[in-house]
Amino acid sequence: MDEQEQQQQQQQQQHNEQQEIDQINNKKQEHLPLLQTVEELVEELRRTIIVVEEFQSQSQQLLFDKLNKIINLYEKIESNRNLFNDVEIPLEIFRVIDQSKNPDLYVKETLQNCLAANEKTKGKIESIKNFKSELESHISESFKEEYEQYKLMISQPPQQEDTQQKNQEQDQEQDQDQEQDQDQDQEEDQEEDQEEEQDQE
Repeated sequence: MDEQEQQQQQQQQQHNEQQEIDQINNKKQEHLPLLQTVEELVEELRRTIIVVEEFQSQSQQLLFDKLNKIINLYEKIESNRNLFNDVEIPLEIFRVIDQSKNPDLYVKETLQNCLAANEKTKGKIESIKNFKSELESHISESFKEEYEQYKLMISQPPQQEDTQQKNQEQDQEQDQDQEQDQDQDQEEDQEEDQEEEQDQE
């Protein structure tokens, strides 16, 4: 593989990565209001924790207000749950978050691994195609008649194949019927011979 092909593959890989990132960004824009609500909820929870830790009697109403706001935010999030009915979140994402890491980095790394695996699969497919063409070339040279029959067989439309199969089945049924008739005739002849022998005795 020369340098030009390597550069083309790298450019294609970068292009694919950029497309995946753009798709993720588009989805983020669609879910931006919900993300803002979640961020607001997290911030409100943080403030409520501070109020609870430094609780005083005059903070009672403030705490109630905070709790009511948290409930409203949860209800708002719950009302948008239909947006994520078809979303499956891998458990690894939660492990990354527990480690205080950015989940976007995990997504990017996963996409890069998928693209690399995709390129390997494409290479294997190309190798198999090349092997198939080389094998057909050698077979066509070594077994010309058989190869021509094979090409003719795979080039036939499915309807013709079905018709041929039906004709073969009909021929087999006719042969079976003829064999049964012959067997019956033989049995009848044997019975007649036995009757004649008995009469002679």
